[in-house]
Amino acid sequence: MYDFTLIVLGNEFNLEKEPPFEIIYYNGHLRDTVKKVKTKYVLFVKSTDYLGDNYFKNVIKKTKNDFDCCFINYKCNYLNYDKQKIPTDAKEIKGTKPEYNSYIWSFIFKTEKLLKLFGYKYKDAKSFNEYIKNVFVVTDCIPEIVYYHKPNANKIIKEDNMFYVDKKSFTHIKNAIYVGSGCSGTFNGYVSWVRNIGVCFSKKYDITILYDEMSGHLYEDFSKWFKCVKEENDTNYICDRVLVTYSTYFYPRNIICIDKNYLFIHGNPSDYPRSKHYRDDVFSVYAAVSKIAAQKSIGYYPTEDIKVVYNPYKLDETRVKPHITLCTTMRTSDIKRPERIVALAKIFDELEIPYTWNVFTDKNENTNINGLIYRRRLLNPMPYVNDSDYFVLLSDSESFSYSVVEALSVNTKVIVTPLEVYDEIGVEDGKNGFVVPFEYFDEENKDKLVEFAKKIYANKDMKFKYTFNEKLYEGFNDIFIK
Repeated sequence: MYDFTLIVLGNEFNLEKEPPFEIIYYNGHLRDTVKKVKTKYVLFVKSTDYLGDNYFKNVIKKTKNDFDCCFINYKCNYLNYDKQKIPTDAKEIKGTKPEYNSYIWSFIFKTEKLLKLFGYKYKDAKSFNEYIKNVFVVTDCIPEIVYYHKPNANKIIKEDNMFYVDKKSFTHIKNAIYVGSGCSGTFNGYVSWVRNIGVCFSKKYDITILYDEMSGHLYEDFSKWFKCVKEENDTNYICDRVLVTYSTYFYPRNIICIDKNYLFIHGNPSDYPRSKHYRDDVFSVYAAVSKIAAQKSIGYYPTEDIKVVYNPYKLDETRVKPHITLCTTMRTSDIKRPERIVALAKIFDELEIPYTWNVFTDKNENTNINGLIYRRRLLNPMPYVNDSDYFVLLSDSESFSYSVVEALSVNTKVIVTPLEVYDEIGVEDGKNGFVVPFEYFDEENKDKLVEFAKKIYANKDMKFKYTFNEKLYEGFNDIFIK
């Protein structure tokens, strides 16, 4: 674990999870607070200030060395915050020794040394600033911008459009993928890329999706693989690693990376001439999803060191069921109940069952929906019947039903309603087809129709052998033909 302790000055955070390092809250007396520290180093932060994305990364790197005191570079920021990583115009304070009006949060201290040098008269933050300036010898420095101080933190004026980072909660995430609003409904390679990361790695690694907007459909799908967390402005997300893509690039300030952040570049190379040229070197690793993507992106990012990492993909070794095919031949009549066909087709749509349902009828009302296709009647529709998983007829009444006999004769399963004639001609529920009760089409029984749809899809590849019984028709000639 990390060999430093963070002392928070100001409002207490509402921790949702234990952070990856120890946090102690300032109790009004610096010496007593620091005496609680058990680690080699200690540093201070002000709850109303902002820690840059490279803050913890630099602290972790620095505390692996040995020193008495390290000065942390910082900026006094007066600008509006946006979703870019570093404000472009701010007063920057640099140097190996503390400047006038430097603050306690500008340092990393060796805990043992700090306790030895404490005097009882320096018991608050204000007097401690002067103590550091006059007494403490600074032996090291982090020159990079890591800390943003917000002046006059106790006087917040909302009308000045300043984005104050006064976080009320804090959560730690090991591996974060920030998708922004990129999954709000668009289905593209980006969505497939995220999903495949989950399929390939979620069983082995703890991965969290941070998002601004996400469609309900994708949220349900991604939740199978990831913990999906909506990014909230009043929460700090301290992440070990952050992964974003070309389409999001910048991520919000309250997502703080303490180890490495990665940019995956998988935009279409033809987009780059119209793309923004990024100058801020804010990522640890730039990686493209192909060699051509890496080559084409050079010049648009602040580095030419762009690695190639192909998109993850895991082959599903189980057989992917092809779509279900259905066929219906019937005249247009209320007794044939064509609305039941529509009802069952809509269930397929809701369940996302891929299907093609050819309906041959004498009335084409151009009411095709998704896989339900109305076709003009054919004198011989048997090629379609023979090529289907099921022949479907959902009538209220039938005296014989030639079409059902024809379907069974070519070993196509049937889906029918519970009519007495089907017992007579040899329809066996669950063996050469399925019988759906009339009441399943009532609105209050929709859940039963849903389960029925699942069952016929699961059994679409069921095989059977229907034997045409000619003896049933031996007496026909004796009666009609002499």
